[in-house]
Amino acid sequence: MTMIAPTQPVHPSPHRAKTSLAALLYGLCAAPVAWCTGELVNATLAQEACFPGTEPLQLPTITNLHGLQFAVMALSLLISASAAWVALQAWRATRFEHDGGPHTLLAIGEGRSRFMALAGILTSVGFGVATLFSWPAIQFVGFC
Repeated sequence: MTMIAPTQPVHPSPHRAKTSLAALLYGLCAAPVAWCTGELVNATLAQEACFPGTEPLQLPTITNLHGLQFAVMALSLLISASAAWVALQAWRATRFEHDGGPHTLLAIGEGRSRFMALAGILTSVGFGVATLFSWPAIQFVGFC
């Protein structure tokens, strides 16, 4: 009778040490949080500037309202871009975690670290584009 040596199970994310969990979470979550926060801040600014009391105003009470809103949007874009960069760096570090390219990753889902990195890239870019869709509302819609 021959003894067969037990094989050690392969960890689902063997390259997890090449990137940090904080980097993966930042790449995945920073852009949606920045977009949501930017939208809430801009809506609050517009509401308080044009309807601070019980009656709507003709002109906003906050000077340079659109400038403030653009600054909030620019900050959201900057955070989205930095999250995409961090996710891209994590993707580069973990992309060879398992055999196959991005299509195999999405179909099979092997390699948690590279999956989170790829999801972070897609999420960051998507919410960066969503942030850009706020620009026409700020630019072309009147103050009050």
